[in-house]
Amino acid sequence: MTDIAQEMHMARTGPAKVLKAREVTLAAPSAGEVRVAIEAAGIAFADIVMRQGLYPGVKAPVTPGYDLIGRVEALGPGVEGLTVGDRVAGLTVTGSYASRRNVEARWLVPAPEGVAAETLVAGVLNGLTAWQMFHRIAVAQPGEWVLVHGAGGGVGSLLLELARRAGVRAIGTASAGKRGVVEARGGVHLDYRAGDVAVAAREISSGGVVAAYDHIGGKHLKTVSIPALRSGGTAVLYGGYDATRGGKLRPGAVLDMLLNNSLSVLGLFSASQGVVGYNVTSWRDARPAAFRQDLTTVMDLIGSGELDPMVARVLPLSEAAEGQRLLEGATLAGKIVLKP
Repeated sequence: MTDIAQEMHMARTGPAKVLKAREVTLAAPSAGEVRVAIEAAGIAFADIVMRQGLYPGVKAPVTPGYDLIGRVEALGPGVEGLTVGDRVAGLTVTGSYASRRNVEARWLVPAPEGVAAETLVAGVLNGLTAWQMFHRIAVAQPGEWVLVHGAGGGVGSLLLELARRAGVRAIGTASAGKRGVVEARGGVHLDYRAGDVAVAAREISSGGVVAAYDHIGGKHLKTVSIPALRSGGTAVLYGGYDATRGGKLRPGAVLDMLLNNSLSVLGLFSASQGVVGYNVTSWRDARPAAFRQDLTTVMDLIGSGELDPMVARVLPLSEAAEGQRLLEGATLAGKIVLKP
């Protein structure tokens, strides 16, 4: 077993070109860790936020990489339930833009055989996020309506699939060019550039949606997602895309988020509405049993073909910077994946 790993590391914050290839020597796995040979790693918007120095708790120098699919190469002391050769999925937050790495065993779950690594990794961060928001945070009943923003993306497209699977009707916002993606997954397409999305969503759903999943934040949450809710509905905020749209920090959008951070408690109370934040890492750390259960379920559903995560592009590990630039461009539908 080699102790050498290739990785795409960022010594400082900045544009995508700060990602540089380097070779590192790995120590033997520590207690509770395993060595994983990585088959595929996903590129996440959180990786870009980290590269800009805006992700809470993560500072350069750092190797990005929020999730992985790989095989166990070695076990550290005290690791139980895993053996060398097992295929695993992991939510790692950092470090997975690499050919191999050591990772805490508690953040790994079994991954199915017979499915391409790029398909599986497209369901780790994105699939877990979609599953927990849909099944644990804002639960809709069959026949009810939900509003999914960014429905042509990795999380949004899986939310559409989960809604269809549960008999829930979904409205998906996306650009006109992604209409086919939305409709193929059973959603009603809304072009977010054409007209008032909240008004249109209320009309389509005959009075409002029971849940709105919002990755944009700021004014968008206050003027689009909450107004689209029916009485008793919940808006779920799971990102701040508007502040770093296009891969650049937008100070005006950050200020807008701060100014729109206050909501009318009385208004929410009167309509029995709720606004809740969701962060996948916080859930993983605070509720590890739920994390393992939910990610295992998602992997099983992908393995059986019941969920089909979209893969937009597969690139070699050395092209991580290009992958991040593609994600910043927001023109592709689905997950961008790196393979060593």
